[in-house]
Amino acid sequence: MDEITRQYRDALRLLFILARAGDEPTGNLPVTEAVRVVWSEKKLQKMDFWVRNPDHFAYALLEAHSEDGTYGYFSIAASIGDSEEPEIRRDAMLKYLYGAYEPLDTALAPLVSFGLARMVRDKESRQRMYFLLPAGLAVADKIAKELPEARWYEDRTTLIGAFCKGKSGDELARWQYRNPSYSGAKHLEPIGSIAEEVRRRIDELAAQGA
Repeated sequence: MDEITRQYRDALRLLFILARAGDEPTGNLPVTEAVRVVWSEKKLQKMDFWVRNPDHFAYALLEAHSEDGTYGYFSIAASIGDSEEPEIRRDAMLKYLYGAYEPLDTALAPLVSFGLARMVRDKESRQRMYFLLPAGLAVADKIAKELPEARWYEDRTTLIGAFCKGKSGDELARWQYRNPSYSGAKHLEPIGSIAEEVRRRIDELAAQGA
């Protein structure tokens, strides 16, 4: 994949994360026209990891199912495990110190350049906040409606947004660290696939009547 194609794909993924998994803006914000916000880079990185690694998202869903089986998480995880998503959608990320990480600047640049999104640092905490602008939401809606290949991103980021709602970046990091392959990955090495582990667990739970 050439760099231009990759940048387009990465920008598309971030656009849908902001549009479908971002929060409704509240309070006195530095970007008054924003229609969605992700409050920290850490949270955006964690959601991005789950979009890029469906098997790890399925694992989190199974963990959530083990705590409360009323949300339908098992059926969603099973649909991921029964598909080729963990292989064809996988886009590995490196372990960097305390979790999956990849610089977002290159992927975010087209969104900023075209007036679709903005990144602002909080003056006190220096934490990065990511804002989707009205034009960005309109573009996401248009792409989802007109491009069949974008509908997977639409559906997946909506699911991830629902799962992550009300959770901080630190909380999402703890969810991801529940898997030994994730927690045991070494600094600057790719976080490995857990697709077969997830499928075995799905089969076991299905046999138990999950």
